[in-house]
Amino acid sequence: MIDVILFHDGCNICQGISATMTAAFATPSHRFESVNLDLLEDRALQAKALGVTRLPSLVIDGRVMRLEDHSPIEHYA
Repeated sequence: MIDVILFHDGCNICQGISATMTAAFATPSHRFESVNLDLLEDRALQAKALGVTRLPSLVIDGRVMRLEDHSPIEHYA
């Protein structure tokens, strides 16, 4: 099972990315989670520990990929 987490700030761009990723990773071999840090600020420390510095970022099996870079993680942690 491949763990995939999208950390984002809940803006319209991020909501679109979340919808696309939800569809893309809706497979038995993936465990996908979309984390809106605007609503779940307590998850910001997890994001930072994983190496997330900008939002939105996709973490696939511990590797960080920045997407449509527009918000620093410091706004939340």
